[in-house]
Amino acid sequence: MKVQQAIDFIQAAIPQEKGKWADIGAGTGTFTLALDQLLPKGSTIYSIDKKPTEQQLSLQNCVLETVKQDFDEAFDLPIMDGIIMANTLHYSEYPVVTLNNILKILKTKGRFILIEYELTQARKPWIPYPITFQQFCEMATQVALSTPLEIRRLPSTYGNNYMYLASCEKREN
Repeated sequence: MKVQQAIDFIQAAIPQEKGKWADIGAGTGTFTLALDQLLPKGSTIYSIDKKPTEQQLSLQNCVLETVKQDFDEAFDLPIMDGIIMANTLHYSEYPVVTLNNILKILKTKGRFILIEYELTQARKPWIPYPITFQQFCEMATQVALSTPLEIRRLPSTYGNNYMYLASCEKREN
């Protein structure tokens, strides 16, 4: 996905408030760059990946912090106003455990955005543990997330399916 496509895809889910955001499973930085165009000037983006991109990302509006870390490890980061996970959670064999770990760094009422493929069959090695929107809604009840809203769909390059963008907030414990 190109950066402009990512901007168009996530724009409706990004609040226009300055803050700290984490892009978990940032990969090459496509969604980090998209967040940079959508968040107000002076926001901070933590681009987190177990294998961070080798290329230097150049942000125009936000401060960039690159963090080398797997999403199942305990985070030593400030509390975030928002978190985006784009095509990442499907790598976790235990997504509820992963979500519980990630949500420790999200403030109460902070925005959580998930982008996943609407698939029921694994497509190894790229989508080993697919998570449908319905499955994510069920997971949200098991962790501190409000009922997710499906904001957008985008046709997938993996056949006749699509990617969904879900948005929800962290509930009080």
